Amino acid sequence: MTTLDRRKVAVVIPIPNDPDWSIFDEIPEDIAIIVPDDSDGKLSPPPRPKVTYYDYTAQRDIMGAHYDAIPHKSAAARNFGHVVAYREGYDVVIALDYDCKVPKGWLETHLAQLTTVTDAPARESAWPNGWVNSINSAGWYARGYPYELRHPSYTREIDTTASGTVKLNHGLWEKIVDLNGIDRLPPHEAPYEPGLLDDRNRIARSNIPVCGMNTAFTADLVPAYFFLPDLWVEDGSPGGWQLSRHDDIWGGYVLKKLMDKRGDLFSYGGPIVEHTRLTPSERTTKIEHYMHLMAREFLAAADAAAERVSVGEYGPMFGAFTEEFLGEVTRSTAPVHYRDIYRRLGEAMARWAAVFS
Repeated sequence: MTTLDRRKVAVVIPIPNDPDWSIFDEIPEDIAIIVPDDSDGKLSPPPRPKVTYYDYTAQRDIMGAHYDAIPHKSAAARNFGHVVAYREGYDVVIALDYDCKVPKGWLETHLAQLTTVTDAPARESAWPNGWVNSINSAGWYARGYPYELRHPSYTREIDTTASGTVKLNHGLWEKIVDLNGIDRLPPHEAPYEPGLLDDRNRIARSNIPVCGMNTAFTADLVPAYFFLPDLWVEDGSPGGWQLSRHDDIWGGYVLKKLMDKRGDLFSYGGPIVEHTRLTPSERTTKIEHYMHLMAREFLAAADAAAERVSVGEYGPMFGAFTEEFLGEVTRSTAPVHYRDIYRRLGEAMARWAAVFS
């Protein structure tokens, strides 16, 4: 527990291979760090107090019959760490990627946002069911912002205010801003910082791309905050196509819909971490390909499912959402290989919901 805040905080960092271990340097040593070890025991960490590593055997022991609810070999491996934090009674969970360096005051900035606010600065889209862009750099959009809405007719945002309890704070990134891979291809020169409006965080009163690299949230959100697994799309091409980089974007979209129903607030802005590793844009373009193709119908199904969910605690709401989503998939007129992926994602959500039922 930090001396600056009475809330019990856990930082969750999934790690697939040995990183620059200085990622821990600015995290106070009295803060617990939970590491879902996606290398399955091959890491060589330096000594440090209050860091716990969970290889697949440890994960299986803890999850028991629900072990298959935890994805592996992707960023969605972090789900396990969120379960541990939830079960161990932490008040706040902070999701951090292993290729992000945090600045001084990073923890305090996150925690300061998770509070009850009155008439806090907010942004909303002028377009019905539109999106807010977390990047304030002309012509650039955060990963996951729909391409069909990237036009002045749809992107105008309105300054407004919001009151309520902030339950998730979305920090941003510099050096390597979180963009779609195809947006980085030559001749584009990507920005090196996200371009904040000013030093104040904003409440997102519309849809927003939810990157899982640097977020802090109250632990009661965990049952509804599911990072979706990577899958392979069988479209008749040799070997199929990997569906990836949707895990936090689509899972975050579902969470945001449920937060909006409850009136809980989502803020974005600081703290900004240094994102140190760039996956080659050609690779990210390939593995994001089907995320872009399938996004519109996925989001439409999520909208329809969320609309029919009754307000309650996050666990039951997510369980009800999952049932409604699977129903939407059976009624969908999307291409058959899209429907197969939506069904498998819905089944993964159902396994996650069962962890908390």
